[in-house]
Amino acid sequence: MFTQIVSLFLASLLGGFVVLMLPKLKPSTFNFLLVFVGSYLFSLTILHLLPDLLAFQTSSHFIGFYVLVGFFLQLLLGMFSQGVEHGHTYESQHHEHHGVSATALFISLCVHAFLDGVILSNAILTVCSHSHVATNTRLLVGIVLHKSSEAFALVSVLQGIVRKKRTIFWYLLGFSFASPLGLWVSKYCSQSLLFNQQIFVALAAIAVGNLLHISTTIFFESSPHHRINVRRLLAIVAGVGLVMMLEYFL
Repeated sequence: MFTQIVSLFLASLLGGFVVLMLPKLKPSTFNFLLVFVGSYLFSLTILHLLPDLLAFQTSSHFIGFYVLVGFFLQLLLGMFSQGVEHGHTYESQHHEHHGVSATALFISLCVHAFLDGVILSNAILTVCSHSHVATNTRLLVGIVLHKSSEAFALVSVLQGIVRKKRTIFWYLLGFSFASPLGLWVSKYCSQSLLFNQQIFVALAAIAVGNLLHISTTIFFESSPHHRINVRRLLAIVAGVGLVMMLEYFL
């Protein structure tokens, strides 16, 4: 679990530092990376996370209900985060986001990041999958990529609404701790008699619903006119291909 915590923390921290320290990426380049991450997360969710959950839980309606809860919870969080978790606001980072509250943005993204950490918990993956080590590795890769792009977009937006870089750094640092905290809390609670397996499965299903919303929204927002160009198609194929490669080698 230590490796997972460090990976999540560094992915978020470094993703934000890239904005502060390095030249800005072209929106088209960032969009390509974003579609790749979305494709990876969507493929991983459909090929592994949902089947594992359904195989563990005898009642598929139980899983479906909490996946739906997670999907619409992310929709609600997006009202406060202005879609930063989808990364699309990076393209308009040179505009000042006067309508966005830095605190509301930070809290909503931390809730989402906390759930990302929950789904990575070994306690959940162990009870949901017989091949939890392989699934955990695939999921860790996807979440790390997602945290990096999310932190990248977060700091980009904060630069338009927060003047002091020191304040931006503290927001970034707090966000970087959110996913590791979700992972640690879930692992700690799994050892408590107050929490049974159904609670962890419900939390995993909510997190899966979150990932479904994030990944599908990335697809829709990356192509407003629903046009498939070569770069976008390559990004999608690369994301699916990476999941399949990890499936073959792990």
